[in-house]
Amino acid sequence: MRKQSFPLFAFCALLIACNKSPEVANEAPVAEVSVTGDAAADAQGVRQMSQSAPSNQENPSAVLGSIPQTKKIIRSGNLAIESKDIAKSKATLDALCKRLSGYYEQETLTNSGSYSSYSLVVRIPANQLDQYLKAIEQGDDKLTERSLRSEDVSLQYFDTESRLKSKRSYLERYQQMVAQAKNVKELLEIQEQIRQLQEEIDSQENVMRSLRDQVNFSSIAIQLFEYQANSPMGSQGFWIRLKQALADGWRLTAGIFLTVISLWPIFIVFGLLFFGWRKYRNSKSRQ
Repeated sequence: MRKQSFPLFAFCALLIACNKSPEVANEAPVAEVSVTGDAAADAQGVRQMSQSAPSNQENPSAVLGSIPQTKKIIRSGNLAIESKDIAKSKATLDALCKRLSGYYEQETLTNSGSYSSYSLVVRIPANQLDQYLKAIEQGDDKLTERSLRSEDVSLQYFDTESRLKSKRSYLERYQQMVAQAKNVKELLEIQEQIRQLQEEIDSQENVMRSLRDQVNFSSIAIQLFEYQANSPMGSQGFWIRLKQALADGWRLTAGIFLTVISLWPIFIVFGLLFFGWRKYRNSKSRQ
């Protein structure tokens, strides 16, 4: 009986083992699939991070597209204008400047008997400068000198603008940190940082205002002059020359008189020497 039961027991054990092996075989692919799925998820995450993170190998056209393409140009120049009627020419320049929304930054009048001139510094909107120059060139007066300069300040302009935005952002963060200070020391350190940032911001804001003003308004220095010799000769010219001659004579006389007065120490010394010499001579003649 025992001999017959042993083969039966062995057969049952073999049957159970055969039934379990397919389950193990089926479980192995499942584990493999789960590992492969994790790897795919990791790979997808890496791809997403790579796409979202900035790269130094970006498309050059995209990088250039992010930089402002508008150039910031400062235009300035000098003009010399010879006029036949300086009052009329000045009135024409005034009307032209007003029509183009410009203004005079400086105005100096020099007037003598034979020469009159205006020294002007005109600020004209940059987009109206060419029209302003064209109107002067087509005028009745003679343009004796014309020089123009252009300076590209785009790099300085946009660099200052970028730094200003960054410092304003830092200033806002430090201002928010004031309420989070744990003690007086931290509060003082934060306030010192705020003070330094505010000074730098004020300085760069002044630079930006100056650059904007120079870019938006061109500066033109104008020398407007008239020689009286260009006007017709007549009685008025004679009286002007007579007045000038009298003025020159008076200036010469006044100059000589002042020169003599300025030499009074020398006259005193010579007077004392002469008086001493006469006294010595008289005393010797008596002997």
